[in-house]
Amino acid sequence: MLAACILATALLPATAQAVEATLLAVEITRDEPGERPGLFVADHYEFDLPQPLIDALHRGISLYFTHEFSLVQTRWYWFDKPVAESKFTIRLAFNPLTRRYGVAYNGLSLNFDSLEQALPYIKSLRRWRVAPSGAVTNTEDFAAEIRFFLDTEKLPKPMQVTTNDSVDWTVESDWAPVPIPSDVVEVPVE
Repeated sequence: MLAACILATALLPATAQAVEATLLAVEITRDEPGERPGLFVADHYEFDLPQPLIDALHRGISLYFTHEFSLVQTRWYWFDKPVAESKFTIRLAFNPLTRRYGVAYNGLSLNFDSLEQALPYIKSLRRWRVAPSGAVTNTEDFAAEIRFFLDTEKLPKPMQVTTNDSVDWTVESDWAPVPIPSDVVEVPVE
């Protein structure tokens, strides 16, 4: 009987699962050279793009990926106080005429011959300004988190309806804590 159950479950079609973007590295720094003063995040995620997303991309549908950061001041007596929130959205597109992939963010546009060349620019960020310099006054009372996801709200409206419940259209990570190093703390002057 047990063997029959195992055989029956092995013959069932595999259910699709959402693609999980795995956070490999994240770092907060302060006052990057050549940038206005502030707190900066560098992060790197790893994931495989599902085939339905690649097919949609080749049909001319742009995909938008978002890195999201949150910094809060923790309080034992009340809800945590939001200090800074930031989103960084990257657009991935395919041009069927030139057969090239485009990555665009903050007015910058880059073109690549293959998807493998374009994906690292979506998976990693450097020098992303997330907060002013004085946002963190100590490491004990502040907590930072980061996540990554495919922003389906930026898809064309008809696709938002059809992809709402589809796990094939889900690329995301859970919120992950970001360690706050002591060198980013700005001691208030009294």
